[in-house]
Amino acid sequence: EGKQKIIVELYEKFFKTAFPKMVEQLGIVYTPVEAVDFIIRSVDDILKQEFGRSLSDENIHILDPFTGTGTFMVRLLQSGLINEQDLERKYKQELHANEIVLLAYYIAAVNIENAYHDATPDPEDGAGKATYTPFEGIVLTDTFQLGETGEKHVLFSEMFPQNSERVEKQKKAPLRVIMGNPPYSVGQRSANDNAQNQKYDFLDARIADTYAKATNATNKNSLYDSYIKAFRWSTDRLDPEHGGMIAFISNGGWLDANSMDGFRKVLEKEFSSIW
Repeated sequence: EGKQKIIVELYEKFFKTAFPKMVEQLGIVYTPVEAVDFIIRSVDDILKQEFGRSLSDENIHILDPFTGTGTFMVRLLQSGLINEQDLERKYKQELHANEIVLLAYYIAAVNIENAYHDATPDPEDGAGKATYTPFEGIVLTDTFQLGETGEKHVLFSEMFPQNSERVEKQKKAPLRVIMGNPPYSVGQRSANDNAQNQKYDFLDARIADTYAKATNATNKNSLYDSYIKAFRWSTDRLDPEHGGMIAFISNGGWLDANSMDGFRKVLEKEFSSIW
C-alpha cells in the first residue's frame, strides 16, 4: 500500500507541475489507494450478490480503461480476492488495462508485473524465485477511440504492432467488470488554452441518442464531460449476453443536477441495480 501511495503522489505532483495542459485535457487524477480498495471489494461483493460469481472465477474479464499507474490492477492482485490457483489464468487472460500517456503506461506495466511476481509463490523445488512474466493485458490506447471506426482507430499501430494485437484481443474479450477512475475533463476554460477535448463521432452520437435525448435540460454540454463519456462507453462495452457491472469513482453532480436528468433516466433503464 505504501509503495502505491508513493507512486500515486509522485505522479500526481509530476504531471501537475510538468504538464498542466495535459492534466486539464486528459483529466489526469490519480486515485487514493483506500478508494481503490473500497471499489475492488465492493465489486467482489456485488458480483456475488447479483451474479453469483466472484472476481476469481473463470471468464470474469476485468478492464481498467484509464489505468494511470495501474493502481486498480495492482491492488486487485494484492487483495487476496483472487485464489492462488486462479492467479496465473487471471493475469494472463482475464485482466485488461488501457492507458494513453506513454510514461504512465510503462509505469503501470512494471507496477502490475511486480505485483504479480510478488503474489506468485516460489517454485516448490526451491530453485529460486518464480519467473518474471510480462503483463500482456495492458494496451497503449485511447479507450474512447476503441469504439470508433476509421483510421484513427489504429492508434500507435505502426510504432507498436504488438499493441494492435492486444487491442484486437481486448475487443473480443467478454468484459464483465469495468472499474477505475475515469478522466474528469469538460475541456478547456478558454480558447487560448489549447487543451480542447477530442471529438469522438460514434461515442458522441451514442450520448446524443441516449442521455441527451432523454433530458429536459436546454444546455446539454455537461452530458459530454469525459466521465459521462466513460459511463456511456463502458455500458456499451459490457458483455451483451451476460451483462456485467461498472464501478467508477465519480463526482456526485449527476445525482441531482437538472442537466443530468437524462443521464439518470437512461441509467435506470439500462441497469438492473445501481449502488
